[in-house]
Amino acid sequence: MIGFSGSSSVSLILQHLQRHGQATVKELEEVLGVSTTAVREHLAHLQAESLVSTSTVRRGPGRPRLVYTLTRKAHNLFPKQYDLLINLLLKEIAAVGGAEQVDLLLERVGKRLAGEYADRISGHDIPARLAELRALLEARGIPAEVHQSGDGLHIFACPYFDVAQKHGEVCAMERQMLEEVLGGKVELEHSIREGHHRCRFVVNKEQSQV
Repeated sequence: MIGFSGSSSVSLILQHLQRHGQATVKELEEVLGVSTTAVREHLAHLQAESLVSTSTVRRGPGRPRLVYTLTRKAHNLFPKQYDLLINLLLKEIAAVGGAEQVDLLLERVGKRLAGEYADRISGHDIPARLAELRALLEARGIPAEVHQSGDGLHIFACPYFDVAQKHGEVCAMERQMLEEVLGGKVELEHSIREGHHRCRFVVNKEQSQV
């Protein structure tokens, strides 16, 4: 797997470009201690993966130099600490405005998420809307399936796992979001946060508003 950690030639190229912004083939030869041909082969591989791009730079007299830089896709490989940031933000909100303020914030976030999903769902009954929602979740990389009974949704990977460990309110936000999207009362029977291998949401069809 291509990444910024490790000591492989490809990883060292990424690390060098990360630290210095750009580099020529000659500079990378010195970094890796390999031939021009070997460097070009590694760069060709990275270009094929859309991780590096090329441009020409003129410095003084002579022909312009070809330099390599990281692409946006490559920058997305950097380690992220979104969960840490979110946990700290929620902690500060609770410290300033109390737990009620955290609940209100997450409720509003849930409504925004629901709006994004609802705009892409056209089913007129719960089973149809569940099937469409499952497909949208899968497209986001969240494995999910509709229960055989057609009245529930199983989610097998919590998209907010680390945050949910410290803020159970996130689970309530997800449940409320599903209610907005599906148009029915939703119950969270069990969750990954509680140690189960999946979150099971069940829709009360009798209270459906669809």
